[in-house]
Amino acid sequence: MIYPAERDEKYGFINENGDIVIGFNFDYADVFEDDMAFVEVDGLCGFIDMSGNFVIEPKYEDINFFNEGRAKVEVHGKCGYIDSKGNEVIPMEYEDGKGFTEGLAAVMSMGKWGYINYEGEVVIPFIYDEASEFDDNGLALVLHNDYFGYINKEGRCESGFIYEYGNSFSEGLASVGYKGENIYVDENFNVKIKGNFDFTTEFSNGMAAVSVNNQWGFVNTQGEFVVKPIYDWADNFTGDYAPISINEKYGFIDKSGKVIIPIEYDNVFDFSEDLFSVELSEKWGFVDINNEMIIDPQFDEVENFIDGICKVIIDEKEGYINKTGQLIF
Repeated sequence: MIYPAERDEKYGFINENGDIVIGFNFDYADVFEDDMAFVEVDGLCGFIDMSGNFVIEPKYEDINFFNEGRAKVEVHGKCGYIDSKGNEVIPMEYEDGKGFTEGLAAVMSMGKWGYINYEGEVVIPFIYDEASEFDDNGLALVLHNDYFGYINKEGRCESGFIYEYGNSFSEGLASVGYKGENIYVDENFNVKIKGNFDFTTEFSNGMAAVSVNNQWGFVNTQGEFVVKPIYDWADNFTGDYAPISINEKYGFIDKSGKVIIPIEYDNVFDFSEDLFSVELSEKWGFVDINNEMIIDPQFDEVENFIDGICKVIIDEKEGYINKTGQLIF
């Protein structure tokens, strides 16, 4: 694993020991994904490989990662798509576009959204005010005449345009607004969960954070409260743990609702590689499952650990630490 790093306003890449493996030749660099990393040179974007060689030359104003062998690129305010060899396979003629999923991509023309296939053929006409990527169940959320609905890959609306808002499906359920209520529907658009919810979130690890009377708890996919709504705020589970808050203090619970990290911190971020990120007095550090402080709060910002390395910001400068808190770069 190698990581983007900044020095003297230029970006390069380091390894887990802090050794420079790709020189500081870029105006910006992002993490590697599928053995390619987004980089920017003189205001133009491209991709490099793990050796630092350009796979896609930096000649685009913007470029997205590849989905299904196609990447959206932008030049002069218009977007099209390239293949993995950099060939322009769909012309730069759209006002906006999204990634390919299920063989289709949502694109915008003259202010309306439709869908094209790999060859750039329009398969669903430009009639929507908003359009999402297709989920793996073959459904996409679109907005038409002020209401949301879910279409299939032939463009037929399976749900009817009846929702005030909608979200993508997660674990077979989607949260939608219907006649002023926040509910969950299944992939056949049967109402599966109702509960006078103020707010709903998507399902993750079999549970979803929901708010009732401004108090947050968690329901399972049957709509049963497995963690009662007693918190001022909660977010979804990352693995076995979720962040929660009472009286502007924060901690973590497990899936049974047991408080694992006491609700005593000024903020919390996430759980990664056996450590919880916590904030005290505007500085971030890390505690373990026993709430023992492993890395003292000293950073202005932290991200998650990846393969034992975490990106941090201290005194407005980016750096990387290992799991002992040692600054390796």
